[in-house]
Amino acid sequence: MNSLKKRLSLGMASSLAVFFLLQTVMIGSEIETLSEDNLISRLSHDQEQILAALEWPADAAVSINPSQIPRIYQRPFSGHYFQIAIDGQLLRSRSLWDEKLPKQQKSIARDIEGPQHQRLLVLKRTVMQHKRKLHILVAENITPIERTTVRFQWHLLLFAAAAVLALLLFQNLLINRALKPLSRIRQQVSRLDKGEIPLLDAADVPEEISPLVEEVNQLLRILQRRLQSSRNALTDLAHSLKTPLTVARQIAERQPDDALLDRQLQHIELRINHELTQARTAGPMPGDHWTTARQDIADIVDMLGQVYPHISITQHIDETSAAPLDIPANREDMLELLGNLLENACKWGQDRVCCRLSRNKHGTHIRVEDNGPGIAPNIRARILARGTRADESVPGHGLGLSIVARIVDAYDGELKLTASPKLSGLMVDILLP
Repeated sequence: MNSLKKRLSLGMASSLAVFFLLQTVMIGSEIETLSEDNLISRLSHDQEQILAALEWPADAAVSINPSQIPRIYQRPFSGHYFQIAIDGQLLRSRSLWDEKLPKQQKSIARDIEGPQHQRLLVLKRTVMQHKRKLHILVAENITPIERTTVRFQWHLLLFAAAAVLALLLFQNLLINRALKPLSRIRQQVSRLDKGEIPLLDAADVPEEISPLVEEVNQLLRILQRRLQSSRNALTDLAHSLKTPLTVARQIAERQPDDALLDRQLQHIELRINHELTQARTAGPMPGDHWTTARQDIADIVDMLGQVYPHISITQHIDETSAAPLDIPANREDMLELLGNLLENACKWGQDRVCCRLSRNKHGTHIRVEDNGPGIAPNIRARILARGTRADESVPGHGLGLSIVARIVDAYDGELKLTASPKLSGLMVDILLP
């Protein structure tokens, strides 16, 4: 369970459930004990009243004055019984009818089976009256009391369940309010991943997670500075080597017999161009936006039109004045990608090249196709294979497409090379998520 909210909810639910369950058991036990104490107190009072109702004639057996005892003891099987033993004489309540209470050794006996299988609580007492010992048993059916106690416990349990549910709902509201800053940070991280913002917003952040936000922002700043520094260093190095290489090439051209030097200089120049392109490939960075796609593509098309005047380049940009394209990508990367695609298409196309750019819920879709000879399927896989060096690529399409593949890979995109169904040449489909 990775959700903090679920952990808090489960912990609180478990605590509340255990608390209310124990509370229900304890209250139910206390109610049962209190009911039994009240019953014993009432039976003790009845004992006193029954003993006071005894009549002791000098020349006759002991008897009970019915008018002095509660009438409940007169009704058969009423659940209230008494029995008095005096020197072999047995006096019983009318409620016992012809039955007897079982003999008891304890002063208080519970769960004693009585008339009609009633469960009785029996209170026993031995007293001396008129110099005669008598044993009095008073009993009451405890089944109704137990039913009432059980009903009360169930009601208490239902109330506890309702209280737990209400408290959980209230706790859920509190947790949502407490975790609202985390939700905002999660949304910001998602926007950061899409390149919509350069840094996390540290305003209105709880002090417990404020240091984490600051550390993330600091790491992002360091990453951006290092990336820019690396790109600048590689660019400066490449430009600083170009002048001496140009001079060396001119010297090599004046010495046509030195073919080995010429090949090595070509190799060095190719590697410099390769590394310079790689240095310009930044990959997706927070805050990057490409909002000038239409103008940038138009500039590329104009430039290629001067180099390849026989090529007709058609461009379709899926945007309007009300909804211009806003692509979360580095502008230099996109210019490098489209420049290589369109240059390859113009170089190998006969007279037609088509470029399409659109954006949907899946990401940015780029398609470039030409009416040239295309590329054989077995060669396409080798061109796009990761780790292919520029100087090992297939001549013509290889260098440009390997650069394109590297940029697409930096953006976790998809690159497909197929035959164009309309122009019959090569069709390059790119999806940048």
